[in-house]
Amino acid sequence: MKNTCPAIKFLCLIGLCFLSTSSFAIMKGLSTDELTKASDIVISGEVENTESQWNKDGKTIFTTAYITVSDVIKGVTTQRKIAIEYEGGEVGEIGLRVSDQTALVKGEKVILFLKSGKSHRDGNTYNIVGHGQGKYVIDADGIARKGGFSIACDKENIDNNIPADKLIEKIKRVEQ
Repeated sequence: MKNTCPAIKFLCLIGLCFLSTSSFAIMKGLSTDELTKASDIVISGEVENTESQWNKDGKTIFTTAYITVSDVIKGVTTQRKIAIEYEGGEVGEIGLRVSDQTALVKGEKVILFLKSGKSHRDGNTYNIVGHGQGKYVIDADGIARKGGFSIACDKENIDNNIPADKLIEKIKRVEQ
């Protein structure tokens, strides 16, 4: 019996080591209403280019995506090309992936929920509301799809695989 206790302690210690080496982000699901209300602007457009670089202190990689705006669904902007920043990307052979952030890819047609924010470098920029949840990719059939992240709960409140025109109507109906 005396030998059993140290063995159990040892196994528990090993188990804790395995549990502590792996972690993941748990996201609260945000509905279209919540995303819209938290956004300064909601736009549709096309990703023209992306550029990754180090932030000012050289400790974090971030990406700037340049979007050609085709429609302003909510809010006001006179810009036809806007810059959006998010953490993650590759600089040289070093990369950073952020688990709750989905990358913007050149050529994608997107609907984005955006909030004004400070740039990682200088000035102001836009950031995606709800990280990966604030990005919809519009496929060739006109369907708005989300992806690249996991939601722990509230999945039934999330609009996904919805015709883009229906999503846009839903966004325009949200009262501020």
